[in-house]
Amino acid sequence: MFLCEGARLCGDAVKSGVAVLSAFFSKSAADRYPDFLAETANKCGDIYILTDSLFKHISDTQSPQGIMLLCAEPERFYDSLDFKNAVALEFIQDPQNMGTILRSAEAFGLDRVILSKDCCDIFSPKVLRGSMGAVFRQKIMLTDDFYSTVSDMNDCGIKTYAAVPRNGIDIISADFAEGSCILIGNEGKGLTDKALELCSNKITIKMDGNAESLNAAVAASIAMWEMVRRCAE
Repeated sequence: MFLCEGARLCGDAVKSGVAVLSAFFSKSAADRYPDFLAETANKCGDIYILTDSLFKHISDTQSPQGIMLLCAEPERFYDSLDFKNAVALEFIQDPQNMGTILRSAEAFGLDRVILSKDCCDIFSPKVLRGSMGAVFRQKIMLTDDFYSTVSDMNDCGIKTYAAVPRNGIDIISADFAEGSCILIGNEGKGLTDKALELCSNKITIKMDGNAESLNAAVAASIAMWEMVRRCAE
């Protein structure tokens, strides 16, 4: 189970078909959002109306909107490698980075987001907010053995590209035909040596400034956009 807070995010959860187990409204929010309160009442068994001060006490945000849902994790996990394009994340730990990557993946229409088991919890409050509800809709694959998954992709003819800050081929020269996956590594350490060894190739986003590297979410977003763009050509 996980908690979802905020009018828009909770609305996305309900519209996406997430199972709502319990709903919590502050008194002022119940008065402000009567239609959503009625819609939620039809989809879950337990609804609680709290005083505004009590809701603020349990809220995870500085300025709560007065709506919180207790939800069951959606059945949006896939184990098939039958996809056109994907991004694989190894040991991404920052919830804001994870949320941004999921949001970008949905925006660019990626078929799959593959996560190593040591990535941060995709249903944590910061990931949920950062993803703007994409976590409810994006096709996600959780893998217990990241390296085996990369090897399986290679065996299936999927081209695996390791995103590295330098010494890779220029990303605009990469051959992103159908059946490609870009690997993004940990914020501080990048991809592990084993993941790098398993990849078909290494790609680098050219930088003209003095920055040592790009933020993981920025790099992932640029790489995903370029992959989708090239696939559409």
